[in-house]
Amino acid sequence: ASSAAAASASAGRTGAGAGARSGAGSAAAGGGGGVQLTRAVSDSHYPRGPLLILWGSQTGTAESFGKLLAEEARQRGFDARSLDLEEYAPERLAEEDEAPVVFLMATHGEGEPTDNAVPFHSFVEAERMGTNLKSLRFAAFALGNKQYQHYCAMGKWVDAKVSALGAERICPLGLGDDDDDLDGDFERWRETLWAALCPGGGGGGGGRSE
Repeated sequence: ASSAAAASASAGRTGAGAGARSGAGSAAAGGGGGVQLTRAVSDSHYPRGPLLILWGSQTGTAESFGKLLAEEARQRGFDARSLDLEEYAPERLAEEDEAPVVFLMATHGEGEPTDNAVPFHSFVEAERMGTNLKSLRFAAFALGNKQYQHYCAMGKWVDAKVSALGAERICPLGLGDDDDDLDGDFERWRETLWAALCPGGGGGGGGRSE
C-alpha cells in the first residue's frame, strides 16, 4: 500500500510538471502570436508605405525639420525615417523604388555642402551614382540665407542633379530664407508636399504636430 501511494504521488508530481510545461509552452506560443499580431497592427498604421527623409545639416535646423516632417508623415500613414546623410550609402538611392525620398539641404560657407553631406555630394559629383534614377520619386527643400551669395545652393544642387539623373520630382523645390521666415517657408512647402503625396486628404493624421 505504501509503494502504491508513493507511485501515485510520483505520478501526480509528474502530471503537474507536464501540465506546467504544457502551460508554459502555450504561453510561449501565445506570446509569439502576440508579437506577430502587434507587428501586423503596427504595419496597418502605415497604409501609405515607407518614406525616407535625408538631411544635410550644419547647425541642426535641417535635422529638426527632418524630425518634424517624419512625425507628420507618420500621422498621414507613412512609415517615415529621418536619416543623417552621412549615415546613408549614396549608391542605395537607385534602389529606392518604394519610398519617396525627401531631401532637406542646408548650405554651408560659400555654397558648400554641410559637413555631413560632403560624402554624398562627392559621390554624386564624381558621377558614381550612374545615370538611372528613373524609379525614384523625390522632393527637396533648401535652407539658406539671402544675405549670402550662394543662396540655397545645396538644395538647388540636389534638386537639379537628382532630376537630371531621371528621378521624378514630387513637388517644386522649396526655398527657405533664414534671414526672413525660414519656419514659415518650410510650413508652406510642407503643405505643397503633402498635397502631392496625399491627394484627396492627409489620411490618418492631422495638421502640424507642434
